[in-house]
Amino acid sequence: MDSSFSWHAAYYSDLQSLYALWLVPLAFLAWRAAAPADISRARVPEAARFVSQLTLFFAVATMLDPLCTGPLANSQAISGTFAATLILFFFVLLGDLRVLLLTIGVARPERTWRQNLGWAGGTTLVVPVATGLIYGTLNFLIDDLHSQALWMIYESGFFVLCVTLSRQWLPRTLEGDPLADTKTTYIRSIFGYSAAYYALWLIADVFIAVADLDLGWAIRMVPNQLYYAFWVPFAYRGFFSVEAGVSGNAAR
Repeated sequence: MDSSFSWHAAYYSDLQSLYALWLVPLAFLAWRAAAPADISRARVPEAARFVSQLTLFFAVATMLDPLCTGPLANSQAISGTFAATLILFFFVLLGDLRVLLLTIGVARPERTWRQNLGWAGGTTLVVPVATGLIYGTLNFLIDDLHSQALWMIYESGFFVLCVTLSRQWLPRTLEGDPLADTKTTYIRSIFGYSAAYYALWLIADVFIAVADLDLGWAIRMVPNQLYYAFWVPFAYRGFFSVEAGVSGNAAR
């Protein structure tokens, strides 16, 4: 390998940070255009339309994310401004919101959109608020705190949140539900998948911030693909993957 090669530079290239993240969502959208969701294969028929619409929305949103947080935020017009920071954190929160909104929507499909969105939105704020408090304290106590520390705290926080919700909140929420086993299997797969890419981001950042290894930027490319490219297909395929014995029209 050329001694001048840098994984850091490769990580921030448009090829990795933008175009490579669009391939799978584009293929998913093309496939969905030709093959609408089949309610008869939904794990939870009452939530089929919700999951169908949510995955379509986030397939588009996760394509907008690297475009807005990359070329747009780095453009001369807004680079280094509050608007650029706002765009970044908006999409970070939106990426976490999709996990929580999907899980509550499948767990409690009888509730209204507003109720489930309220729970998901409130829960989404737990990690960034805690991260801000912890990072602010550490930044005050430690001189020259590494810039990746902020993301390491955030990554640890959402990982813990996924584990806690999966093991503590989910059993209580589904207690007495006739579809508890089916819902639990699916929702835990979503929490597990999301915890996995946050754990990989954290490992990569330990390589970068603690070990000062350029290889950490290469490792970071893997959870990027899991987060941007494959989350929607994983969520969709896992939900519409069984013969539920329910007849119905295709859900668009």
